[in-house]
Amino acid sequence: MRRIFGKKGCAGCLVLVAIAAAIGWFTLFRTAAPDTRFNGAYRLDDGRLVMIAPLEGKVLRYRMMDGSSSALWPVSDASYESGPGWQDREPTELTVDFVVPPGHRPFTELRWQPAGGPAQSGRRIDLPEIFSTIPAGELELRSKLVLPLGRPPFPVVVLVHGSGAESAVDTYFMPYLFAAHGIAVLSYDKRGTGGSTGRYSQNFHLLSDDTVAVVEWLRTRPEIDRDLIHLAGYSQGGWIAPLAASKTDAVSSLLINYGPMVPITEEDRWGYRYVLQKKGFGGDALAEADRINEVMGAIVDRGEDRWDELEDLLDRAEGADWFAAVAGSDSMLGFVASTKMPMWMARLYYRWVTRGDEVMADRLYDPFPVVAKLDISSLWIFGGEDSSMPTADSIAKLEVLRREGRPIEVELFPEAEHGILLFEGDDPLDRRFLGYAPGYLDLQVRWLRERSGLEP
Repeated sequence: MRRIFGKKGCAGCLVLVAIAAAIGWFTLFRTAAPDTRFNGAYRLDDGRLVMIAPLEGKVLRYRMMDGSSSALWPVSDASYESGPGWQDREPTELTVDFVVPPGHRPFTELRWQPAGGPAQSGRRIDLPEIFSTIPAGELELRSKLVLPLGRPPFPVVVLVHGSGAESAVDTYFMPYLFAAHGIAVLSYDKRGTGGSTGRYSQNFHLLSDDTVAVVEWLRTRPEIDRDLIHLAGYSQGGWIAPLAASKTDAVSSLLINYGPMVPITEEDRWGYRYVLQKKGFGGDALAEADRINEVMGAIVDRGEDRWDELEDLLDRAEGADWFAAVAGSDSMLGFVASTKMPMWMARLYYRWVTRGDEVMADRLYDPFPVVAKLDISSLWIFGGEDSSMPTADSIAKLEVLRREGRPIEVELFPEAEHGILLFEGDDPLDRRFLGYAPGYLDLQVRWLRERSGLEP
């Protein structure tokens, strides 16, 4: 019988672990740097706005205000092609060539050629960019402040990260989205990522302190209206941004995108709960999944020694249809159901993650009391088919606060996944993404402009 987290091992396992660690190190730290030469907002001949930013290495991604978006795959040094949907390369539906007009800085124009349609030119909007290092306690955070055209001081929005370890400064497209619409944007590499110092962490308390340090730095900038500093949190940033706002009076409003109003434990449970619902499993399967999840939570969250009990439960679940169904879901149980990692290795990994005094992630942190005390305006945007964040649970908690008079707005895109992405496919673990829900990017821009006193 195959054992997930089984006790059985082999004499060569330590060698295999060493090899795997070496491969992991190379994958994490030796990937190609993102190509930032083409970053920016471009205005096409027909007036449409196109935002360009790296996806990974030489691969780029474009976004447009109607929600259309796709990867741009390199053909040559400054020529790219794109296929249908969020990620496909073929069949080619678009070619984009970046050009350098005489007397201009590199790549200030592009040629936009849809398959079967007329070609257009696009010119990059000359949005000023200021790169800085922001002190945050003992850390230094690499940052980029993108300014709109016009006369300062400007309202500003600080982008608060999701859980990824990519460089926000190099890869985020939102600075160009908002700056092209009159709002300055501060993006920064969170601790342990990109050009920032420190160790990567998912500790909301530490990360929110870093966000406050960024806000305080912005208040010293002559380009910024210190009375109009907004925070925009994305995914995990939906935990961090309200916590940061609770620590300073300098935040004017919160824009939360597909962020949770529940602890990590409930968000994690939703990952397998959603999949079981979508695949037609009933209450008995959910109860079995919850039992395993409860034991894992006791180990991870409270440090209880229940490893043997966990192994027994996993042995009994092995081969069950529901167990196979949740494998790969966005949850701790989904990882366990899909891995062949032996139990001894899992214990070693747990000890490594929990070493030292710093908590990697506070899975029991409850955002509700924090949000309940905030008096600033906030907009929460959700996807109705989010397989990662429990949308209905979060909205229910926000509705409680709305009824108590808190200035909270909620917008739901019923057919959207995490990221407010549209998709096709019936399998919740194998969806083909198509682009952003129409109206999503415009909603963010419109709401921030209204909170900044700018004309619609």
